[in-house]
Amino acid sequence: MRSVSDDEFWFDSDAMADPWRPPHVAEAAWMQDQLRELACKIAGRISARGQECLVNGHEPSAMAELFADWQLAYLHALRWVHEAAEALAAEAALMGGGMGATYGHLGSAWGISKQAARKKWPGAVDDGSGQPEKITVERYGGVAEITYLPDRCAWGWTAHGDDGTHREAEEVYTVRWIAMSAAEDFLRDHAVPWGGVDVPHALGDPKDCWCWDDDA
Repeated sequence: MRSVSDDEFWFDSDAMADPWRPPHVAEAAWMQDQLRELACKIAGRISARGQECLVNGHEPSAMAELFADWQLAYLHALRWVHEAAEALAAEAALMGGGMGATYGHLGSAWGISKQAARKKWPGAVDDGSGQPEKITVERYGGVAEITYLPDRCAWGWTAHGDDGTHREAEEVYTVRWIAMSAAEDFLRDHAVPWGGVDVPHALGDPKDCWCWDDDA
């Protein structure tokens, strides 16, 4: 195996005093609209009411939102959106820490103190307190394990793609963020588009959809 080092990539760890600006009000509103649309799309797929529509070959109409059972599915979807954001934040902290960001930088980005960032993402920054031996990355329906190889002072990965493909890295990486990026590329290349899912038909005969006459 050949080794891939950070010398093959360029980054400036000194240019991080103010690497962002807070989003404008309009940008924050746009983001909320995008998240609402995402959660609604998920709710339409995981709810029994929405699934009956999909089985009958059409998307759930806006009328679905007028029912409490759909709102509960929407609330459940928002919970998973929140958990997904937390998982992505942990990955970003690991990537940023591996690229030279400090716990002060990470805490500032998340709106918490340096101490809280160290507690929230232990091992994200190699500050002498130790770093994780294994990192799990879940993306595109697949999962990858980024593993530190102490005998080589480097990182490798193994991954299972959403399409069932298993792969082990053919090289090792001297910094973890490059290994994480390579594993993510593999998972992206082996993603499977959304397909049908088996959800119980809680609302009666699927041949007689609750909104069959509603084409809105």
